[in-house]
Amino acid sequence: MTTADTASRAPSALRSFARRLDVLATFLVCFPIGWHAVRASASDWVPIGDDAYFTLRSMDVATEHHPWLGAWSSGSVGVDRSVNNLGPLQLDLLAPFTRIAPSGGTAIAVGLINIAAVVVAAWLLGRIGGRRATLVAMVPIGLLTWTMGSEMLVTPRQHQFLLLTYLCFLVAAWAAAAGDRWAMVPAVATASLLTQTHLSYPILVASVGAVAVAGQVAAWWRSDDRSRWIRPWTTSALLALVLWWQTIYDQFFVWGNFTDVLASPGTGEQPGLRTAASIVGGMLFDPGSYVRRGYADFDPELLDSTVAAAAVILLTIGLGALAVLAFLRRRPAAAAGFAVATAAVGAAVIDASQLPITVFGLTPFNYRWLWPTATFLLIGATVALSRLDTVDRWLDDRRASFGVVGVVGLLALANMPVSLQVPDVGRYEMDQAGVASLMEQLDEVPLDGPVVIDQTNMYFGHSYGYPTAVVLRARRIDYRFISEMQERRFGADRVADGTETTTLVLWAGADAEERRDDPSTVVWVDVDPPVAVELIEEGTP
Repeated sequence: MTTADTASRAPSALRSFARRLDVLATFLVCFPIGWHAVRASASDWVPIGDDAYFTLRSMDVATEHHPWLGAWSSGSVGVDRSVNNLGPLQLDLLAPFTRIAPSGGTAIAVGLINIAAVVVAAWLLGRIGGRRATLVAMVPIGLLTWTMGSEMLVTPRQHQFLLLTYLCFLVAAWAAAAGDRWAMVPAVATASLLTQTHLSYPILVASVGAVAVAGQVAAWWRSDDRSRWIRPWTTSALLALVLWWQTIYDQFFVWGNFTDVLASPGTGEQPGLRTAASIVGGMLFDPGSYVRRGYADFDPELLDSTVAAAAVILLTIGLGALAVLAFLRRRPAAAAGFAVATAAVGAAVIDASQLPITVFGLTPFNYRWLWPTATFLLIGATVALSRLDTVDRWLDDRRASFGVVGVVGLLALANMPVSLQVPDVGRYEMDQAGVASLMEQLDEVPLDGPVVIDQTNMYFGHSYGYPTAVVLRARRIDYRFISEMQERRFGADRVADGTETTTLVLWAGADAEERRDDPSTVVWVDVDPPVAVELIEEGTP
């Protein structure tokens, strides 16, 4: 190949790329996610608090401490036994990256999973409605990623980690319900990740999944060649078996967690259907929910509106009626979309009514799935709008299509700076700096395992315990926790039994100040409140 041939092919490739505006728009949505993942991995960013738990446990995958389940569920407080989330699929996905670089690997892994969710959703949208559907859908998807902000796109705590995966599942269910045979494969994959990772999703997934399965069966029944369905259905079934084998193994040989979850009726107070409808309607119909700080400052305790509750009920009925109308008019894609939307909104109300009222009230994090639900409704509305004759003709003009790409590009540009969409930005920044300092200092401390991590003197909700264990795990130093509750999080081998000779004691506030210059203090973190780590070895007075 000559230099001239190479030069001529380059502009041709660019022109081809420019013609695929749907691909360009998808790339623009994904770029900030990848940017923030790389930025975090190349900086002093670290996962803090509960985020660090997922880093820590993913480093145990395929070791003697292999996690057979997901994280211990805080919902255990309201039932008569301890339960875990149903499976470790999230940890399995993080493991190849965190094994190489715990902190940076976490950001890269989460970023790649979110990018995969966007790309698969784009592919499915193209199969449902063509390239134009993908193009216009990238506006609400880009809006969702902007609303989440950079930090929520690279951190592994389940509540934000699953948002784009749930959106992808909803789109996959739409495609499957419309009769796309191969859509069941991504539907099974995303449904498995959702239901294994957090117990707020099984009701949502089961309700929407039922619509997808019904659509598949109906399409199979109408098919002239039913044998074409064997391969995708077999692939989906085998994939489900692969993704769920660890949960099955645990059920029969370890904790028996699956039946524990099924047999654990809540004893705590639940909000009920009226309050649940008010919460769902309050979020869906509030324009402020779709922009930054609306996500971070969301508080279900403040959403008590009969109007919002009635509106979401009317929305569900209206979507159901449109699904029936589209079905009668023999428009399978539209009927499937409306049916999935009906199931998603209806299940949102039921799910919200079952979430426990904790000692802190209604926990905002447990309702994060409302954002992909709202985004799916926006996608459906946007795609439907693009099919109106006037809009369709308008989009035939390349300038109009480039205008849509421009909107996606502006959202991507706005999503490039670091953004902390958390309730208390100052506290989060302080904890980030403090945990990074602790991990850096602790990495230089000579230690021999097993090491007990004593957090009993720390304040509630502190961010330092799991990052301390991450440092030890990365150095291949065996660590133990004091609380027996940690057995369901880490296994019996990670609970102190009294034979350990080394202890790291974490102190905060005035207690930390008292130990600042003590020879046994090996880590000092100058934040508010200050944090000290004291090294106590057997024989030390």
